[in-house]
Amino acid sequence: MYDFLWYFMIYSIIGWMIEVSYHAVTMGRVVNRGFLNGPLCPVYGSGVLMVLMVLNLCGKFFGFETDLSKASTVMLFIIGIIFATLIELIAGFLLDRFFHARWWDYRDRRFNLNGYICLEFSIYWGLGIAFVLRVIQPFFEKTVHKVPLRIGIIILSACYLIFLIDLIITVLTVLKLNKQLSKMRDMELAIQRLSDGMSEFIGTNTIKTVEKINDSHEKVEQTKAELKERMDKTKADLEDSYKHLKILIRYQRIFGMGRVIKSLSKKGSKMYQDILDKLRNAD
Repeated sequence: MYDFLWYFMIYSIIGWMIEVSYHAVTMGRVVNRGFLNGPLCPVYGSGVLMVLMVLNLCGKFFGFETDLSKASTVMLFIIGIIFATLIELIAGFLLDRFFHARWWDYRDRRFNLNGYICLEFSIYWGLGIAFVLRVIQPFFEKTVHKVPLRIGIIILSACYLIFLIDLIITVLTVLKLNKQLSKMRDMELAIQRLSDGMSEFIGTNTIKTVEKINDSHEKVEQTKAELKERMDKTKADLEDSYKHLKILIRYQRIFGMGRVIKSLSKKGSKMYQDILDKLRNAD
């Protein structure tokens, strides 16, 4: 368990570095693409850790070779494809289900499953894990075992405490972002209703009622002017609030809601994609 805790942290950091480097090359800018604020991508750590655990269990129950220098590369590749893809599928589904957001999206790739996984990247997972376990993992095994146990426990305790705090902050931030996006949607609809004249329709009915009670032309005109003034003020207030909220969300670029928006995929939300596009296009 001590070793596994080390490996999860190590490969989560490496995964974050891969994600940042990949998007720096493909997008031309550095973006923290991880779910968390810190330099960790738990999907990578979980994928490698799952394969290591499966290898150990298979070794105990079926007598498979668990020495990575002797284990079959083909077996590592196949196990990597199956279990790393499973982790990616579960993580993608849960993030989409509970946060209504996607940090990766394969819907534009062939042979994908709801955009959570696809054949192309599953093969990359298999190749990557086979390479990592045959070439890189032996180095980390030696390195971890060189760290004195007491010092190692202190380092891991600090890392996982930061990880837990970051996880809690990120979850709260994403939930807050969804609320703010919902508020922006409501504001947009309210502004649109005013612009489309729905409030004018209500005002016209009110004027007709006044006309029935008192057909004074002067009073009708006064009522119409008051209603228009109220509608204009309401619309102006809504537009100011919308603009302020938009600035507030986009301002938090390194930590907070702005950072989360930048980390999402291009089609990162089923519910608020149009709002996200407007926030991104404002950059």
